[in-house]
Amino acid sequence: MKVFNLILLCFCAAFASAQDRTPKNIKPFSNKFTLGTDLVQPFFLGGFNINATYTTNNFIFDWSHGVGLSLPDNILTDEQEALDAEIEIVWTTGPGVGYRLTKNLDARVDFKIHRNEVDLLKGEQFLDYNSYTAGPGVFYRFYLGKNTGFGLELSVRYWFELGNELDNLDGSDFEFTDSNGNSRSFDTNINGGIGANIALIYTFGKNK
Repeated sequence: MKVFNLILLCFCAAFASAQDRTPKNIKPFSNKFTLGTDLVQPFFLGGFNINATYTTNNFIFDWSHGVGLSLPDNILTDEQEALDAEIEIVWTTGPGVGYRLTKNLDARVDFKIHRNEVDLLKGEQFLDYNSYTAGPGVFYRFYLGKNTGFGLELSVRYWFELGNELDNLDGSDFEFTDSNGNSRSFDTNINGGIGANIALIYTFGKNK
């Protein structure tokens, strides 16, 4: 019984010591909810995006949803231009999880579903399909003053194509015959590659 009491006493002492050290190890903005909107989309792709994040002491969880995105002509590939491609991303949505490296910096991976609509050769061929990506990246946020929850979050990610729901593909290529009887091919991987963004954010109860 004495041994049990000694073990219990040691456990309680260790727990109390850990509790005493915990406040020193808590990162700022832990257990906070943040809303944000990316600024690249409305200026370069049209549409709108909203994202929500929740930070714990070590981890960060997010969800992002965008609507009405359109690829401008100046970023189309040569193949897409040759097919007179008009590419709309009707919506894109998905979760993410990351690890907080410092109070402002985290490494994160996001998973997205994209709803794509593609018009080829002025209506000769139309594709409507979901595609899937994973985007590891780094995020850095800073606030616009000590007494405000408003801030900016910078991000750089690389989006890996995980596949899509189209059938009868040759790799990622969709093959079809145009009105002149020529065989044509369209690469359905339109959501991958490197991406950088900046978001306007607001953290609720930032200083509490």
